[in-house]
Amino acid sequence: MSQVTPRNALVGGDVNVLADEVVLRIGIFAGVFVLLIVWELSFPRRVLHVKKSYRWLNNMAVFVVGGVVSRLLFPAALVGIAMVAQDKQWGVFYQLALPLWVSVLLSVIVLDAAVWLQHLIMHKVPILWRLHRMHHTDQDIDVSTGLRFHPVEIIVS
Repeated sequence: MSQVTPRNALVGGDVNVLADEVVLRIGIFAGVFVLLIVWELSFPRRVLHVKKSYRWLNNMAVFVVGGVVSRLLFPAALVGIAMVAQDKQWGVFYQLALPLWVSVLLSVIVLDAAVWLQHLIMHKVPILWRLHRMHHTDQDIDVSTGLRFHPVEIIVS
């Protein structure tokens, strides 16, 4: 039986969230993405202008390029920062000594608000809009539109 440490307490005992970050993120993303694809194929809302397979292939290719470029430029930057912050107990939620479930819930809310603010800034700052508009120029909006971001926007994000 392994001992629960601060690094693996979030998921429980044998899973180290920081070490398994890529697998967890890709797994959760893929699961939700597949559910949305099934829903979209089962209940189409409109007639498409561009063949779905062509758009999906292109949007997924842009997504992969952005992901690969960001992983090559910043291979473990955020995970490394998270590990240091956790070891040093930096952050508001460490200081407040809240129950773990409250800290997780508030963290999700704060991160979601940060992503919303970033999206708003992408629309308001002209040079950032030039990158972000790639996402908005998709002729047919569907689940794959959520993947369509300029690789430089991914890096800026």
